Amino acid sequence: MKKIVFFLLISFSVTAQFQKTDSLGNFYVIEHTLVWQKTYPLHDIDKLNEQLSRNPFTQGINLNGGETSKILLNYRLQGNNLPQFTQHDYNAFLVIDVFYDRYRVSVKQIRFPDFKETYVSYNGMRTSGTRGTLEHYILSGDSIKRTTGAKNTLYAFDEAFSQVFDPMTETQSE
Repeated sequence: MKKIVFFLLISFSVTAQFQKTDSLGNFYVIEHTLVWQKTYPLHDIDKLNEQLSRNPFTQGINLNGGETSKILLNYRLQGNNLPQFTQHDYNAFLVIDVFYDRYRVSVKQIRFPDFKETYVSYNGMRTSGTRGTLEHYILSGDSIKRTTGAKNTLYAFDEAFSQVFDPMTETQSE
């Protein structure tokens, strides 16, 4: 009986550690971090590996060789009606997790390293500072802001990431 209770306590605590607190489209807030995450069916891991190596966005990932993550450097988001910070190059962290018959793509830690924002401080003086992370502009605590700019930004990122990974799944099943 003690073993069952112990197992249940461990199970609940592990489940609670990865709880999603908010979502919009394919973006989720997981452990105070904004993550784009999408799961795809896996038909042929060798074919997927070949597609990943041919795509400049995912080049360097080798699922058979154990390389399942990559730092994405200097990509630019395309879209209309986007806030000023999104008009700069971004860096991000890409992870691909392979399960038995599916794989999950996660993109997190999206940063705009060269964006300098000018803002008015409490004493009325204009100063500039680096605010850099997408979470800074999109999250309010553990929830996603539902402003037009935040929605447009997340939809533009969602479309950009889906354009990379959705075609890979379609050609795998052929």
